[in-house]
Amino acid sequence: MALSTSTQYAGAEDFFLLFGLYTRGGEIFLPASDELLCEYLAWQALTVDPKNLKGRLSAIRHLHLRMGLQWVPVSERYRVDRCLTGLMRLCPRAAKRKLPITPQLLIRMRQCPLIPWADPRMKVVWAAMLTAFFCFLRKDNFTAAKVDSFNSRKHLTRGDVVVGANCVQYTLRHSKTNQFGLREHTVVAPAIHGCILDAREAVYQAFQVCPGAKKADPAFCLPSVAGSVVPLTHQVFVASLRFCLKAIGVDPNRYSGHSFRRGGATFALNQGVDPLYVKWMGDWRSDAYLGYVDQYAPESLVRLPAAMAAACARMG
Repeated sequence: MALSTSTQYAGAEDFFLLFGLYTRGGEIFLPASDELLCEYLAWQALTVDPKNLKGRLSAIRHLHLRMGLQWVPVSERYRVDRCLTGLMRLCPRAAKRKLPITPQLLIRMRQCPLIPWADPRMKVVWAAMLTAFFCFLRKDNFTAAKVDSFNSRKHLTRGDVVVGANCVQYTLRHSKTNQFGLREHTVVAPAIHGCILDAREAVYQAFQVCPGAKKADPAFCLPSVAGSVVPLTHQVFVASLRFCLKAIGVDPNRYSGHSFRRGGATFALNQGVDPLYVKWMGDWRSDAYLGYVDQYAPESLVRLPAAMAAACARMG
């Protein structure tokens, strides 16, 4: 089980056990009855999006199996299954996805005089931004959760990045869809010579910040006080993004580290790139990416009716 999943399950198990102790007092409430599960789901729905309740049940299932207790699948628990359906109907919540980063936003940030792009940290951040945008990367691919949590088997290393004359090539050995490192996923960001959004030039400049970095060191790293290198972390990357957005007068709360992945995929689709190529580039294993990208950008809203009108015009 992935560490993130194990952590989520542990928290959900604690909530369920505390709920059982509070509502049942000294009674033995495990294995959980349908009545208890329905009460728990109704309580959770007060603060949790109903679509995430199945995840809570998965954690409770894991608790039972780990303790050697009997567990009846939800599909065979009529009351629990109907409770889930009813909560979805009674407590609908619209998805609140963060907005995608666009090339226009990137250009505005880069041209903003309030942002110190000459600072070593911002050079590394800018390279990471363009890499994430053009390669549709998850932030876990190129940043570490903490300074001391960098893992050369999971995160991009300096040796995984090859800066060529006309492109930058990245070799990803671990991801959300490749947790056991059974394959390598190679992606490329082409050079755009003379363009402000040239990922190749940005990565080259970022690598000069720590020219002595070894192949096993983080691809995007900063020098430490002790003379070694430290990885670019989630916190530093997101904080830098928020600072840049605020500097150009954009609400930073509407964006996140994943906005680059979503923005790059959205931009590619809007340029007419085959969705299968987008799916491969972003390393999506299912068609869930079609709901993840922003298919409702203004330019997309007029494309279909314009195409229909053009086709009708050709018919006379």
